[in-house]
Amino acid sequence: MYGEGFLGLPSFSSSIVAIATAVATIFFFWFLFKKREIHPPKMPTAIPNNNTSTNAAASTSASSSASAADLARNYEVFLSFRGTDTRESFTDFLYTYLVGAGIHTFRDDNELRIGEEISPELLKAIKESKISIPIFSKNYASSKWCLLELAQMVECHVNEGQKIFPIFYDVDASDVRNQKGSYEEAFRLHEKKFDEKTVQRWMDALRTVGQLKGYELDKETNGYEGELVKKVVRNVLLQLKKNYTDVPDELVGMDHHVEEMTRLLHDDSDGVRIIGIHGMGGLGKTTIAKVIYNQLCKSYEYCCFLEDVREKTKHQQDGLVNLQKQLVSRILKVDLPAIVDVDDGINKIKDAFHGKKVLIVLDDVDEKSQFDKLVGECSWFEKESKIIVTTRNKGVLNALEVTCIKKGLLQAYKGYEPELMNDYHSLQLFSKYAFMRDSPPEDYYILSKKVVSTAAGLPLVLVVLGSLFFGNEDKDLWEEKLRELEKIPNEEVLKKLRISFEPLNDRQKRIFLDIACLFTGQDQANPCYMWDDCELYPRNGINTLILRSLVKVGDDNTLRMHDQLRDLGREIVREENFNEPGERSRVWRPEEALEVLKGGLVCSKVSGLSPGICVCFTFTALHIARALGAPWFVSPRESALEGEC
Repeated sequence: MYGEGFLGLPSFSSSIVAIATAVATIFFFWFLFKKREIHPPKMPTAIPNNNTSTNAAASTSASSSASAADLARNYEVFLSFRGTDTRESFTDFLYTYLVGAGIHTFRDDNELRIGEEISPELLKAIKESKISIPIFSKNYASSKWCLLELAQMVECHVNEGQKIFPIFYDVDASDVRNQKGSYEEAFRLHEKKFDEKTVQRWMDALRTVGQLKGYELDKETNGYEGELVKKVVRNVLLQLKKNYTDVPDELVGMDHHVEEMTRLLHDDSDGVRIIGIHGMGGLGKTTIAKVIYNQLCKSYEYCCFLEDVREKTKHQQDGLVNLQKQLVSRILKVDLPAIVDVDDGINKIKDAFHGKKVLIVLDDVDEKSQFDKLVGECSWFEKESKIIVTTRNKGVLNALEVTCIKKGLLQAYKGYEPELMNDYHSLQLFSKYAFMRDSPPEDYYILSKKVVSTAAGLPLVLVVLGSLFFGNEDKDLWEEKLRELEKIPNEEVLKKLRISFEPLNDRQKRIFLDIACLFTGQDQANPCYMWDDCELYPRNGINTLILRSLVKVGDDNTLRMHDQLRDLGREIVREENFNEPGERSRVWRPEEALEVLKGGLVCSKVSGLSPGICVCFTFTALHIARALGAPWFVSPRESALEGEC
């Protein structure tokens, strides 16, 4: 999964030759670094994403009846109630809370209607709603309009599977079901005014809804209306999946991640738990967080998924304040609050979180200060609260862990680094996007395996490549595109991975580019001598690259880099001059390095060559020394190699 180095020396029969060649190569690079200044290319400024998501605004003003414009819209919830009983009390409270939670709710005052039938607009509102909530009060059955609405709800429930959540406000469910008490009295009057078929339809509707599982105010919450409203809204959100985040249908290999995350989230501790998901870009961190969030949100009344924290914080005006507004709005289920500045937002968040068990996901955090200004401290939350953070920068999570330890919360933080996809899941994910099936057709199997191998287990690349090859049946084009991918990485993939490169300082960028072009697979001790001498402070630089998931150091002290990150670094250098390798800061292909040295094309920009064994044996040390202006450069072997290398 990780690329082989271009500087590695093959095994020779003579160990003396191998050792001497390695020494010569080290001196070669050392002098190059001393003589040349490394100028990594300037990165293009990221284009800010202006797509912001806002919650639906709650309208608390009471309207006498729904307007024609309102009725033309699609609703999620339809409220049916007797206005004289609950219009200004329970129904208004429920309506306000539903709308505040972002639920498009229809509320109509049936007391002001005229005519004998439900209007087409009202009928449309009932039919298109996903959930109907009849609020049964003592005088509900005395209104023909309420009964007409109820009969239509039952018809939609039976024929189209529409959900009905009955609320038995100040009546028993058995009275509604069997038409007893005030409902019996109401039907005595209806039997005198309406035909038998109409009355029977209403009675059947009451019987059907009375048998459904509903909410009885006295039994559910001992008469506390506020608590009942919260229960109803929570269930509506669950049914509508309002708190859910969009997850691709083509998920592959997710079970293992879910098991690991579940284990970390649900240990013996009942305190606040912070889980950090870290790793390189394109690893699927956000997707894992979304899947876990969707599984857990049904158990939390207060939950919020804040996406693209890094992007919105750095590239949008008042981005952090807007994220604070979004968080408070989702937790309190109100319209976006007025927040003056970040400090004001911190105070409002602290007040909003107080005494609440929350589920919060902060996606793509790259600085601890972002966490501090959005979530604050564990002490703000109720026990069993869960906070999930995704990041490319493990340094953020290390700082969080230190903070938790200082506050005595030894078990509060846990980290998780997803592994790269194995070959089987890689081929399956690619096939889902390329062929809309779990495996490639037999005649495309070998080609698909070759394409998949270029992704080296990175889910982002597999999705992009699958989409790229979708619908393309020309095998010659497949072969050509494959050859192109082996030399020039996909632009969409590079754009995503480049996000991790941009925050590095100049010294760290130089080290990253050196590793990508010259030192992948090499013992880090060798280039560290040169980086030290060039005052690049390599130990700190390499540590930063490791924390940002750009580099790994193996057990044998070798520098390792994912193939796609290696290709990113090389493409950045290639952009310095697409046509002339000698005009780039680094030359990593042996054949290009050979041409550069043969033609005396080493210019002031070249700071590193990867000549491999060919150059070491094709040119005498004197030739190299003269080309570099280093008369003291000594080679263990001064002889030209005849024939092929």
